[in-house]
Amino acid sequence: MRSSNTAEEIRNAKKRPRLVSKNSMYNIKAVGIRGKGIHLIHDFFTTMVDTKWRWNMLIFVSGFVVTWLLFALFYWLVSKYHGDLSDVKAADLTPCFENVNSFTAAYLFSIETQTTIGYGFRYVTEECPYAVIGVLLQNIVGAGLQAALAGLVVAKVRRGKKRSNTLMFSSVACIVEEDGVYKLVIRVGDMRRSHIIGARVRGHLFKTMRSADGGNHPVKCFPMEFNGEDGSPQLFMAWPTQLVHTIDDKSPFWKISREDLELEDFELVVILDGIVSTTSINLQTQTSYMSWEILWGRRFNSMASRYNSDDSLVVDFSSFNRTHSVPMPDCSAYQVSVFRGLGYSIIRGDPENNNPSYFEIRKTKTNDTSPSLRRFIHYRHSTTKDSTGSRTANL
Repeated sequence: MRSSNTAEEIRNAKKRPRLVSKNSMYNIKAVGIRGKGIHLIHDFFTTMVDTKWRWNMLIFVSGFVVTWLLFALFYWLVSKYHGDLSDVKAADLTPCFENVNSFTAAYLFSIETQTTIGYGFRYVTEECPYAVIGVLLQNIVGAGLQAALAGLVVAKVRRGKKRSNTLMFSSVACIVEEDGVYKLVIRVGDMRRSHIIGARVRGHLFKTMRSADGGNHPVKCFPMEFNGEDGSPQLFMAWPTQLVHTIDDKSPFWKISREDLELEDFELVVILDGIVSTTSINLQTQTSYMSWEILWGRRFNSMASRYNSDDSLVVDFSSFNRTHSVPMPDCSAYQVSVFRGLGYSIIRGDPENNNPSYFEIRKTKTNDTSPSLRRFIHYRHSTTKDSTGSRTANL
């Protein structure tokens, strides 16, 4: 099974929408589910929390207006059938509601009852039991409705969704070599002074596999582990830090070279979890990187920092997404490990041509160290190709 793609497929892949957008939203829509609306109504509270604010405000206002209207209609009907609305009233007739002579008056009485305003001009009497029961029911319904809608608003406000907007992921990811180990590096930072507690990051790489016969297989997911710069799984978010994934034999990047990366079609989803220090609520944010957003042989620029007049450390975010080129072989981490397993060593630099992107993989025989008996393999950062499209190498 292989995952290589042609140049035409790569160009088409760049036009595809992401699974996760850069603004931390999932671009996934479920269709073809029978009874989806019923299932969502059964989980009504979560559905309301997930609904956009404009619909929540519409439901909030409509909830109160509709209950006021329904109970106003009930009071108006009770008064009508009791004869309180007739032009000619018996002298000994005690109305169900004092000073409720029209539907408008009944509506105002309904508002005063549910909101417990109690102006004193309109009030219920002991004449009609149904009127008393109606007032009791409206107070109960009003209290429950107010608690439910207020809880809905509080739940939406307390969500960490908006807090994630102040967390920054770098626009690109970098593959670098440090101390002979390949690493995938992503930068993350927090705009606020109140930082995230216990932040952890995990990654998932999604790619479509293709078999030797040319058939596509369902998208396959490869889990990826990320640690902080110090190797700890918990991040220190007081200033911008780097998320580091070590490319070893368990990594999906283990056998990917520079050339392979240019032909790959995948999406790397990075998810950060933590706790907001000011509110103690859970936070989750995510972003994604397509294959062309992962840069080979580049490193993030250092973010210039200094102390200002009040002894505060100043971090310049203008260099947050900037990178610079670093010397690195074009071969994969797997190929480098094979060379080292065979006794080869990697020597950087070309002193004759002053080319820092030049790599020499050298093996010296144990019995004879003369230069004529050494074998060399040369890798350059900017790979050249001959007329047949093969890499330039000297064996």
